[in-house]
Amino acid sequence: MEFKRKLKIRLYVAISYIILGVAMIAASLILKISNNFISSFGFALFMIGIVRTRSYRLITKNEETIRKQMIAETDERNVAIAHKAKSLSFMIYLFLVSVTVIVLELLNKIELAIILAGTVAFLVLLYWICYFIIRKRS
Repeated sequence: MEFKRKLKIRLYVAISYIILGVAMIAASLILKISNNFISSFGFALFMIGIVRTRSYRLITKNEETIRKQMIAETDERNVAIAHKAKSLSFMIYLFLVSVTVIVLELLNKIELAIILAGTVAFLVLLYWICYFIIRKRS
């Protein structure tokens, strides 16, 4: 039952992607924002939401597909691979953005460098907060 709840929450998140994407597209059209980034990002969120919603709808139609998905997600090997991939992605992102901050500083793009450095600092802070919360619960 808990896994079905997890799938339902994922479905709601996917639907929220659709809503957020439509809102971003509508905002860029209504406010006549000349920057195409907002509408493009909104469209990408919308499409991701559509694909994810369809995927979760297909999974939840049949008890057998729910069981197969649960086995795939709870298999120790798959869980270990997912954790390693997340950890590696996190470290690569931090490294690349840190190098980008240095390059931006050298190019005298101080404001952008500060914003990116702030995102790195925020991500590291968020990591430590999550780490201590999870450690206390375990």
